[in-house]
Amino acid sequence: MTPFCHHKKTMRRICARIPILLVCVLLNVPASAEQISGYEAHHRIIDCSTITRTQKPLAIRTDRETLEYFIEHVEELTKHGKDFKKKDLLLEVMGNGRYGIQMPARHITGEFELVERQPEKAVYMGHGNAAVFFNFSGSIVLEIDYSTQNDPAGSYEDVKTSVHLKFDNAFFALLAQAASPILIPQLDKLITRLATKTKNVLETVYVNKKTQRNK
Repeated sequence: MTPFCHHKKTMRRICARIPILLVCVLLNVPASAEQISGYEAHHRIIDCSTITRTQKPLAIRTDRETLEYFIEHVEELTKHGKDFKKKDLLLEVMGNGRYGIQMPARHITGEFELVERQPEKAVYMGHGNAAVFFNFSGSIVLEIDYSTQNDPAGSYEDVKTSVHLKFDNAFFALLAQAASPILIPQLDKLITRLATKTKNVLETVYVNKKTQRNK
């Protein structure tokens, strides 16, 4: 293998693992309370993000009560979702909307928290480190906007998510931007997969809740 091909292959492997940082905080990874707290901090991350992705609104057949419960109790997703395995994702409830997170197989640890709550909107922010060939750290903001809609099949929650990722190291930020043709499709795929898993959990819980009510 020529040095160029080896370098190209290594770059692809690195880029393929960068989205893992997002999973942590739904995506991220250890940080002090000072680093991840404060109303203004998440706005700075959004304004200066290295990468921003906004998902196409997702129709979830659930009610507002169920949706908001899971938004404010993220740990419940890992209890109900069969795809969230302990070896892949561990969540620690720290109170007041804060969580510790680990991905043992990916050498990722960190913290994230609910930093803003408005009617039909929630914002989570996290910070952390990942060891993938080298150590790198970054901050992430996850914005969740939702509204109740209706169609012939009934009511549903229309949910839109936006992910803002900012690398702490300027070099890695440039690297991620340069590799965006490789990185962004993988990142979009990862976000869609996680959103689909979440949608399945919420819809299953809602169906079970309606069944219990009708008994």
